Amino acid sequence: MARIYFSVFGSGLGHVTRVLDVAERLHSNGNGYGNGNGHGNGTEFCYSGSLQALKYLRMHQNGSKVVESPPLDVEWTEDGSFSSKDFIPHFPSMFNSFLKQIAFETKSISEFKPNLVVSDSRLSPVIGARRASYPVITILNQFKVNLPPRFRANWSGRFYERVAGDVLGLLWSLSDQVLMTDLPPPYTIGAANIDGTDVAKIVRYVGFTSPRLELDAARLSRAREEVGIDARPLVFVQISGPDATKKRFADTVLRAADDLTRHYNIVISLGYLNGSGVPKRLANGAILYEWCPIKDELFELSSLVVARSGHRTIGQCIDSAKPAVLIPIHNHPEQLGNAEKFASLGLGKAIRAEELTPQLLAEAVDGCLNDSSYQQNIDAVNRISKKYDGIGTCVDIINSYD
Repeated sequence: MARIYFSVFGSGLGHVTRVLDVAERLHSNGNGYGNGNGHGNGTEFCYSGSLQALKYLRMHQNGSKVVESPPLDVEWTEDGSFSSKDFIPHFPSMFNSFLKQIAFETKSISEFKPNLVVSDSRLSPVIGARRASYPVITILNQFKVNLPPRFRANWSGRFYERVAGDVLGLLWSLSDQVLMTDLPPPYTIGAANIDGTDVAKIVRYVGFTSPRLELDAARLSRAREEVGIDARPLVFVQISGPDATKKRFADTVLRAADDLTRHYNIVISLGYLNGSGVPKRLANGAILYEWCPIKDELFELSSLVVARSGHRTIGQCIDSAKPAVLIPIHNHPEQLGNAEKFASLGLGKAIRAEELTPQLLAEAVDGCLNDSSYQQNIDAVNRISKKYDGIGTCVDIINSYD
């Protein structure tokens, strides 16, 4: 029986949903490995994760093996920003947690005896697979770790960031293959996470791994009816990321909705895993979900998306040809770089979290929807993205190890 060991980054849901999409495609192709439940086509899957990813895996993988890896995450402040102040003093304990992860992954991989290890944005299973002498593929959208902006203001911070990026690149290159889930230059959304490094011999660009769903008219009609969409444009607000980062963003969106609902249908998803999937109509006419079970349908029906600037979210915007207003998590280097690149390509607007106000958000929504250039630009990049099939390419490469 063939076996695949998936190890997935724990914070947020973008990485774990990407891995499960790969697993599902492996099953649906019917010519290689198993299905998302772990037992299709004579193949067994094992999933390793922590934090939000672990919770999501346990919700969606009742029939397969899921193991809990020691957690490793950054610190978050009460206002939902990346806490660089807490990160530095906690670095020694985080490094100790990383060593525990390596020991855990080495042991788990050795016990499972896979044909292939697939790591999504986690270094510990790469090292663990090498220690246990198993082939490993890494799926990434962030090649190096950038420092928060204030640390990059002087030469010492930039020097440290460059050295850390080079070291991390050497460690990623322990993988048999590194698959970058992005478009090649000049359209690379995660360009800030690659700049200053030589990735030409290490990375293969495979395109976005966001879902490309074929939603029939009946399914879209049911979604339209559920939220009561009228003739006005739909603005879908999708709040994602670690739960600690959501409150201030959600509060601002709810205040902005008082103005926005005069011109648009507003549907808000708070993205809480255990939240209610029943829509609630607010006094201002907006629709609120704690957890939205029809988010893909609403993405398709929308004229504009308001969201964080996670890589998977941006990929879905481009693949669905939806302009967006992006609000990166405060002080989060990857999301800041993603949002800046998205805006520089003319695909939408980016607002820094520390600058976000209800008025500024409403103005950004109006600006995107009243300027046709944003739709034209994202249509052009959408045509380029359609030449790639990120999930399919990942599946083909995994099957080559069968």
